[in-house]
Amino acid sequence: MHSRLAILLLAALPYSNPTIAGGQVQPQETVWEARPKLVSAVDLLPRTRLETWIEFQEGLDFSFHRWRTGALISRRMKPILNLRLRDIDEDNDHFLVVGGGYEYLHTIDQGRLINENTIIAQATPHIVLSGLTLSNRNRTEFRRLNGVSNFRYRNRLTVIRQSQVRTFRFAPYGYGELFYNSTLHSWNQREYAAGVQFPYKSRLMLDTYWLRESCTSCAHGSVNMIGVTLNLYLRQLE
Repeated sequence: MHSRLAILLLAALPYSNPTIAGGQVQPQETVWEARPKLVSAVDLLPRTRLETWIEFQEGLDFSFHRWRTGALISRRMKPILNLRLRDIDEDNDHFLVVGGGYEYLHTIDQGRLINENTIIAQATPHIVLSGLTLSNRNRTEFRRLNGVSNFRYRNRLTVIRQSQVRTFRFAPYGYGELFYNSTLHSWNQREYAAGVQFPYKSRLMLDTYWLRESCTSCAHGSVNMIGVTLNLYLRQLE
């Protein structure tokens, strides 16, 4: 079963060709980036969450700076019963989570300023197979970049396993994500990541990961990211 899930992840990540300009293949340079992030998840009502975040992306060996902030309201539809270990993130313990929100990005890429305002709508089903939680986030983004409108669709397939050794809990995971850009009429970007989450009680979770991004239409080629996310959870009893 585990091998089948690995095949699904690999199948979701088709080969991405180098950028082509003027009929010539352009070399793809790999650069490195740091990505610290803070996420707050507050239960406004049972099964209804307000999630806010702030993130900073910094190019380590190229000129890139980005601030990202936003908010999302989501609704958990139906709980998954008989789980071996509950996830500190309750969204992963429900068959379907739907939500909508807004995100703002302020990016300086090689001296060029890009302001992006994005309206988000998404739905994420979850299933449990042999102790693994498999999720498939379907996300639509209505974007406005420096006054120009754009539509983007993103599909992310994630596999996570809740694990415990005595009292120490951790959750290794991996995901692959594809991006469809309406302006380019193509799947121009992909990401894949591997990481480990470290929950503490029911309020905090530290997420550490490595992520690789490939983009056929970006100024840079591929990006390796080292990320750390601190998640804060404030809940209500259902």
